[in-house]
This record gives sequence, structure tokens and C-alpha cells, in this order.
Amino acid sequence: METKDVSKLVLISIQEGLSQQLFELSKYSFDGSSILIAEKQFFQNIGKSGTVGLEKLFSENDEIKKVITHRGKKHYFKFTSTGKYLTLLGEIRVKRGIFQSNNDKNSICPLEEKLKFINDYVSFAAAEYICYSLASMTIREFVEHCRKWSLLKPSVSTVKRVLDYVGRFIKENGLPDDIAEKEQVASEAVTLAISMDGTSVNIKDEGWKHAGAATVSTYDATGKRLTTIYIGRMPEKGKKTIKALLEAEVSAKLSQHNFKYVVCIADGAREFWRYFRAKYPDAIHVVDFFHVAEHLSKLSQLLFMNEMDAKTWYEKYVNILKNAPNGAAKLIRAVRYRRSLLQKNNEIESELKYLQHNRHRMDYYSLIEKHLPIGSGVIEAACKNLIGARLKRSGMRWTYEGGETILTLRSLVLSKRWDAFWNYFLKSHFHNLNT
Repeated sequence: METKDVSKLVLISIQEGLSQQLFELSKYSFDGSSILIAEKQFFQNIGKSGTVGLEKLFSENDEIKKVITHRGKKHYFKFTSTGKYLTLLGEIRVKRGIFQSNNDKNSICPLEEKLKFINDYVSFAAAEYICYSLASMTIREFVEHCRKWSLLKPSVSTVKRVLDYVGRFIKENGLPDDIAEKEQVASEAVTLAISMDGTSVNIKDEGWKHAGAATVSTYDATGKRLTTIYIGRMPEKGKKTIKALLEAEVSAKLSQHNFKYVVCIADGAREFWRYFRAKYPDAIHVVDFFHVAEHLSKLSQLLFMNEMDAKTWYEKYVNILKNAPNGAAKLIRAVRYRRSLLQKNNEIESELKYLQHNRHRMDYYSLIEKHLPIGSGVIEAACKNLIGARLKRSGMRWTYEGGETILTLRSLVLSKRWDAFWNYFLKSHFHNLNT
């Protein structure tokens, strides 16, 4: 890379801007409000000086020869034109050479061939900032945020094009195969916990459908959660893709580390337990304690007419269920006894069947003794934080492709895998990249 005179131009720009800013600041008294002005002006000055440096870098590294060879063909210099490029420091304008082959009507810009910017306009640093931010913000929120706080000032259409570009890349190339294999499992990890759940999202022209969420977490011997990998997918029949992604994560963890316990946690939905029984039959299967507690609360209202009696009974047996040996069996006996005192009630029968069906997954006393997780709080948070907080805002409707892109970006951020993904993205454009 040619860097001649770049530092000189940047320093001159900073000095000139700073001199003017300090002259203006000298008119103010020194207090917090004037320092606010100083902070913003210094920030703008550094950004503006950075764009001066980038413009010089681009110019120094453009082709100035009369003839170049491109893809085996000679191309001849025709003219210079001004190109606009969106960078993390703002938009810059650069005069660059345009070349053309005698046998080809299409012209080429060697500078853009080297840069490979997205849509020949957005730099990779700017694109990363855009995509990382869109994992949390809507497009219009991000554009407004940039208008107020960033040197980067993209339009809504530019942001959409970047998101579409990265979304197509993910769809065509997937995520790096070794992203999970390169992560080291902490030596103190004792438990591997696997969870699945889902929540509805609004699909354009189709209405509300069930998106999938899955998590893979590690815990130490005290029950402290060490890491969590988040997976989110848009609605799909049979949830084949999310299951495949989950299995790949679990396989990578099991190949690296000898866990003392493997735990599958879910609510009472039968589709999840059919899957866990088939795929992980030797794991410890646990129905989320807090889901069971919700059923118990409803059951107490059905078993007692008096609200205080219902509350007393609920508090007694939710404590027994959680903290007493054979708590599930004791609870079921208590429900049967109360049922025998009442007329037949189909709702009571339904709740009792739920408890009986899941009793072998409700040994919370033993699980707590071993410091194993008893609740699916992690996966519940995934449904709310991974999917709900971004895809279920008021009035939102999604295409499958658009929602998939956002869920993938958001899962990368929450799983602390962003840098690994972006390096992979860069390497696909620059094969000699040294990350």
C-alpha cells in the first residue's frame, strides 16, 4: 500500500480544524455545556481529517499507467471520474482512472477492483457497523442514530442494499463450518445443557407462524452458566434446519470436552420431547420448573374455591416439588386426593395428565443437589431477546429471507461470534487476508 504524504495531510487537516475550533471555544466560559461542544467538534474534526487521509490513500493506490492488464486483456486509460465511497468516517470523493479494452465496450475502474466495496460504494468497515447495528435496531432507527451520533450518514436505501448483500452471502455460503470447533470449552465446564422453544412472528401475506429458537449452554460444577450459543430460525415445517444447526453445535462441544452431565430442557411440548428422546436418549431430560409451576398455579385455582386456600396449597406443593425428594410423586398424590373430593372436572384431569406424563422429568431435588439447571430461562430469554425484541415490535411483518438475515446476525452477536463471522466474510472477498 502506498502511503506517501498521507500522515502529513491528516495532521495538517487536524491542525487547521483544531485551530478554528479552539478559537471558537475561547468565546465560551469553561463548564460542562462548553465541553459538550468541544467533544462534538473534536470528534467531527478527527473524522473529517480521517476522510482526507482516506482520499489520499485511495488516490495514491489508483492506477496511473496508460496501459494495464486485466484478466489477460490490455486495457487503456480513457479518462478520470469522481467516485463516491461510504466509509466509517463518512462519504469521500476520489478522482480515479477509468480504463477500457479495445475489444470490449465495458470500462473498468482498477481502484474499485482492488477495493471490492459492497455495491462499489460501501466500505467493509461501514458495512460491518451497519450489519452489527441492525442486529439490534430497525433500519430507520439506525439511520436516525447515525444522523445524530455517527460520522457515517447512510440513506435508508443504502442500508437496505448492504443488508440484502450480506443476507444473500449468508444464504449462499452459510456460516463457517469450523466456527464451533475453534471455540475452546472451558476446563471447568461440567454440564452441557440443550434447549429448544419457539415463538410466533408475523409473516407477510401469511400471518403469525412459529419461529424456532435453540440454545447450547455450558455450566461449571457450582451451576454457574459459562457460555451460551443462540440459534434462531424463521418458521419452517419440521424445524429441520434449526435441529441440524443445534446438533452440529452439540457435536462440536462433545468432541472437545468430556461433560459429566448432558441435560435437555424444554417445556411440556411433546414435539420437543419426541425429538430429544430420539436424538439424545441418554441425556437427563428436564421439564422446565417454571412451566410446571404455572400449571400448578392453575391447578390450585381449580382445586380450591377459596383463593387463600388455593394460594396456601400452591406455595406448599411448589416448594415440595422443588426441594423434597420424590417431590413429583408427592404432588401427584396430593392432586389425586383433592380431585377425589370434587366433582369430575376436565380441566383438572388435563392438568393431572400433564404432571403424570412428565413426572420422570421433574426430579428437581436431585437436579439441584447436582447443581444442574432446572429451568429453561436461557431459552425463554432467547425467544424474547433473540426473536421477540427484534422481530415482534408493533406492526412488524417479515419475509422469510429478511427475518432469517436478522436472526442470523443477532444470534452471532449474542453468541459472541461476530468477529469470527466477519473475518470469514472478509476472507471470502480477499483470499490472502491475514486475520
